[in-house]
Amino acid sequence: MEGRSEDAAGGSERGAQMRYKVGAEQVEHVPSLARRPDGVFRGVRTAPVGPTHAADAATGAVACGIKTDGLEVLDQDWEEAFFVEKCLGCSTAVVAQS
Repeated sequence: MEGRSEDAAGGSERGAQMRYKVGAEQVEHVPSLARRPDGVFRGVRTAPVGPTHAADAATGAVACGIKTDGLEVLDQDWEEAFFVEKCLGCSTAVVAQS
């Protein structure tokens, strides 16, 4: 299934549509590494803390079956996210559905 997605710079690229988004039980706001000449950070990004869950991009259901109360769903592809700790139950469920 082909779709259009935007990269971090706002440009579009052709690729597979995101099946699962990163669902985080906790998040932290991390300052951007880019600095302006006056020394002020340009922005803040939201990063997950601890294990993340695979939230279905269409329905919001979590692959391992936990309740979604308090889960913050980020606009990041869970399957492509190599920088996050992944829930073992979600990993097993996603592989089984592939």
